[in-house]
Amino acid sequence: MAAHSQTGQGRRRRRLPRARWLPQGTPLPDDIWRGRHRTFLVTTWLACAAAFGWALSAGGPVHALLDCLPIAAAASAATALTVLTVAGAGVTSRRWGREAASCAVMVALMGVAALAVHLSGGLIETHFLFFIAVGAAAAYQTWAPFLTAVGFVVVHHGVLASTSEHEIFNHPAAQQHPWLWALVHGALLALAAAVGIASWRADEVVRARLSALGARSRLIVGSIDDGVLALDAGGRVVEANPAAVRLLGRGPSPDARSLTGRRLDELLEAAGDERHQPHQLHPAPAAPAAPAAPAGEAAGLHRVRRRDGSCTPVAVTAAPVHGDERVRVVATVRDLSSVVRADSAERALLELTEREHAQRRDVAALLTAVRPPALRVQGLQVAVAYEPAAHAPAGGDLYDWLVLPSGEALFIVVDAMGRGTAATRQALAVTTTVRTLAVAGCPLDELVARAGAVLEVTHPEAMATVLIAVLDPRTGRVRLAGGGHPPAVVVAAGRADQVQAEGLGIGYPQPGSFAVTEAHLAPGDGLLLYTDGLLEGTRDIDAGLRELTATAAALADLPVDEVPARLLTEVSTCARDDDDCLAVLVRRSPAP
Repeated sequence: MAAHSQTGQGRRRRRLPRARWLPQGTPLPDDIWRGRHRTFLVTTWLACAAAFGWALSAGGPVHALLDCLPIAAAASAATALTVLTVAGAGVTSRRWGREAASCAVMVALMGVAALAVHLSGGLIETHFLFFIAVGAAAAYQTWAPFLTAVGFVVVHHGVLASTSEHEIFNHPAAQQHPWLWALVHGALLALAAAVGIASWRADEVVRARLSALGARSRLIVGSIDDGVLALDAGGRVVEANPAAVRLLGRGPSPDARSLTGRRLDELLEAAGDERHQPHQLHPAPAAPAAPAAPAGEAAGLHRVRRRDGSCTPVAVTAAPVHGDERVRVVATVRDLSSVVRADSAERALLELTEREHAQRRDVAALLTAVRPPALRVQGLQVAVAYEPAAHAPAGGDLYDWLVLPSGEALFIVVDAMGRGTAATRQALAVTTTVRTLAVAGCPLDELVARAGAVLEVTHPEAMATVLIAVLDPRTGRVRLAGGGHPPAVVVAAGRADQVQAEGLGIGYPQPGSFAVTEAHLAPGDGLLLYTDGLLEGTRDIDAGLRELTATAAALADLPVDEVPARLLTEVSTCARDDDDCLAVLVRRSPAP
C-alpha cells in the first residue's frame, strides 16, 4: 500500500510540470474582462438579430421564434448576470458571476452557429462559426466558457446528427457516423483553439510576472521612509505610498484617498530661507520630450504643516515619467527633521568644541603664566612633566621654585583638592603664600603652619597638600617639610629611597609639619617630588610607592630631561584619566 501510494504521488509529481504548460485560468482584471465581455455580449445580440432575420426569411415567423428563442434566452441570461455581477448584487461571488455570464454568452454564440448550420442544411462553411466562437471563448482566459464552447460542439454535432441526417453534416461519411465526426469536429476545434490557448498561457505568464513585479514595487515603495507621489499633468496626486500619507495626510485618520486629487503645492509651504526658495518642478533638461510638471509644484526645501500646528521640514525632488498618459511626474518628499536636528546638534557641538578649545588655550596661557621661570643654579639640573586629567584642561597640581637669599634653592609641590581652574587658583594661592613667607625668612619647620594661617584668612576654601624642599647646591644637603603630601624620593645610581616629611595639609585643623626631615644628594643623585596622581591607579598606596621607586631607580642613568616624562608613562599606577600627574626631578650635576 505504501509503495502504491508513493507511486501515485510520484505520478502526480510527474504530471505537475506538464500542467504548467496549460493555462491556469487566472481571472482577468475587472476592467479588461468588462471590456471583452461587453464586446462579446453586443456581438451576441447582433448575431441573434441576424439569425432571426435569416430564420424569418427561411421558415416564417413561428419557425424563426422557435429557433431563436433559446438563443435570446441565453443572451438575456448573460445580460442579467453581467448587470448583477458589475453591480455586485444578487451574486454570491463576483468570480462565479463572471464565469456564469461568460458561459451564457458562449451558449448564445454557439446557438447562433448551430442555427446557421441548421438553416444552411449542414453547409460546411457555416461550421466556421464554431471556430470563431471557440476563439472568443479563449479570449475570456478561463476554462469554464472555453470548455462550454467545445462541449457544445461535441454534444450538438453528436445528438443532432443522430436524429437528423442532413442538418449537421452534408456529406455521407459524417451522416453515417455522426458521433465520430462530432468528435473529429471537436478535436479540430481544439486544435484551432491551440493558438488561442498558447496566447492565453503566455498572457497569464506575463500578467503573473507583472503582478509579481507590481507587488514587489509596491512593497519596496511602501517600505521606504520617503514619501513617493505620482502626479498627473495638472500636478494632482494620483497615487501615494504610506510614507507620503503619514507625512502629508490631513484629517484625523489620513489615508491615500485624502491626498488623491490634491495638488502638491497645496500640501507644502515654502521654506523661509531665501537660499532655498522653491522653483518650478520640471523634468530634467536632458529629457525635453517629457511634459513639464505643472506650475506651482516646488522643488527644494519646504515645510509641511502638521495637524498639531507644528511644521516639518521636507526636501522635494521630482523626476519625469515617460510613456504613461496619466502619471507625468514622480515626486519624492523626504522628512528632514532628523537632518535638521543633526545639523543643529553638529553646530552646537562645533560651538561647544570651539569654546572648549578657547578655554583650553586660556588655561594653557594661565598655566604658562603661573609656572616659574627656568631655574638657573650652578650644579643643579631640573626637569618637570605635567599631565592634567583627561576631562579637565587644568588641575590643582602645581610646582614652584626660586633661589633664596641664602643661595639655597626652594622647591614647592602643591596638590590642591578639586579639579579645573578653581583647583589651579587654590594651588597658586598656596605656592604664592609659601614663596612669600620663605623669602621673608620664615623658618622651614614653621612654613606650612604659617602658610595655613595666612590662607585661612585669604582663601578659607583652600585645601591642599604641600611638600617643601630646600636644597643647598654646594653641599647637597636637603631639608624637607611636608603637609600631608606623599614622600619624596632620593634617586641614586641603581637605587631609590623614600624620604618621608609628615604633617597636616592646608585647610586641615592645625596644619603644619611635624618635623623637618634631612637627606643628602651626592653628585649625580636626584630628588623626585611628585603628586599623588602617580599613585592613584591602585588602592594599594604602598604597592604604588614600591613601583614608583623601582621605576625611578631603573631610569636613574637617563638624562634628567627624560626621566619625569618616562615616569608618567611607565608607572602603571599613574591615573592620568582621573587625576593630574606631576613629577619634578632635581639632580646634582655629576662631579667632573
